[in-house]
Amino acid sequence: MKRILSVILAVAMLVFVLAACGSNNDNAATTSTAAGTAATPASTVAEASSTPADTASTNGYPAYTGGPAELRFAWWGNDDRAKITNDVIAKFMEAYPEIKVTGEPSGGTSDHFALIDTQLQSNSAPDLIQFGGNYPDYKQYLQPLNDYMGKQLMINAPETFDQTALVPATLDGNLYCVSLGTNTLVLAYNKTMIEAAGVALPKDNMTWDELKAYAQELKGKLPAGAFPLVDNSTNQANYISYYYQQQGTPIWTNDDGGKSYATVDSAKKWLQIWADMRTDKLIPDADTTATYAESGADTSALVAGKAAIGMIWSNQLSAYQAAMTDTLGATTLPTGGEKSYTIQMSQYMGINKTGKNLEAAALFVNFFVTSPEAGAILGTNRGVPCSPAVRKAISATATPVDAAVYHIYDAVADRSIPQGPNLPNDQEFVNELTLLGQNVAYGKATVDQGAADLQALIERMIVKK
Repeated sequence: MKRILSVILAVAMLVFVLAACGSNNDNAATTSTAAGTAATPASTVAEASSTPADTASTNGYPAYTGGPAELRFAWWGNDDRAKITNDVIAKFMEAYPEIKVTGEPSGGTSDHFALIDTQLQSNSAPDLIQFGGNYPDYKQYLQPLNDYMGKQLMINAPETFDQTALVPATLDGNLYCVSLGTNTLVLAYNKTMIEAAGVALPKDNMTWDELKAYAQELKGKLPAGAFPLVDNSTNQANYISYYYQQQGTPIWTNDDGGKSYATVDSAKKWLQIWADMRTDKLIPDADTTATYAESGADTSALVAGKAAIGMIWSNQLSAYQAAMTDTLGATTLPTGGEKSYTIQMSQYMGINKTGKNLEAAALFVNFFVTSPEAGAILGTNRGVPCSPAVRKAISATATPVDAAVYHIYDAVADRSIPQGPNLPNDQEFVNELTLLGQNVAYGKATVDQGAADLQALIERMIVKK
């Protein structure tokens, strides 16, 4: 474990982001994972303790110079995330009793950004907003944070915050957001189901051909109605980005101020992989796949026992495990082609520039990402923390799930790439990609037509204002 922890502390210093485009980096969304029933968490206000708290100027946190303030913080995530986030809000209000924070959780990313878009247009958006890699689409609404560095935001030194984590949050010299942790894609597998089938557990860094061969080995040995793999062909744009990078045709780069190398050929190869697996019954049929949105544990074919292996974000592993009685494990995505595996920012927190108290908002961001007390509550729910002090605080009590995540970081350390930007109009791309995939799965479009449609979609997102 000491070796794994030392690796994670080192690797987390290297901020890598899935190259090309991608959806928001975390889909831990919707519902109570224990009950497994759909229920978007209601808006809540975390109540501060009635016990008198030390003043901000004497408890180690930056002092607050303003008067009574009220803040709203909007994020997406399931009930578990809502609880721990509100617990951190309560701790913040103990440290800063003059600042009241109201939590506004949404179940999933689509719901979250649909609401945020409406609120921004009507000038009623929250003071603090959680983003994914799509934050550049919102930079006109965000307060640059440069002036708060070293004052309210104590993230300006490597001792307090990984400085490389500031790079992807910076545009045109302005820091617009703060990373809430690092994250990566993994293949989560039902260890209980696979062992019962009498098949060895999947190994790390299989090639695509090895993954398909492994799925063939599982086929026919699983419980009735269960498939070897979840159909992750178009429900997660970052998976496609990963594959395009392997092909040497990244979907979106910083070259020449923003350039795509995406090709119809890469699109065809990607869709054909999944079409072949659908024909071979290595993934569920189109109707079964349409039943599971794969936006969180409650909409997962893996959790429902319909598949043995599915792709998720590493910080979702805990929520998925909590929703199941079977034991989960995790392995890497398939390798092949050029280096393409990355550790990336899971989410960011940004400050609405029209907020009424920007100082108080900056203090909340600082507490959320640098306080060991907050880190002990949040754990790796939003990814591996970027604060060395917070990582130290949580490493002593690493759970088996966290250890599995640390193992993934270790396994991909030698095959990572630098960060690339998200495709413009990212959320729209994610939404339309799902519909495109369904057309191919249902036979409404051939693989060739789907590939042409995918290329056209990418090109349309690039030029759309």
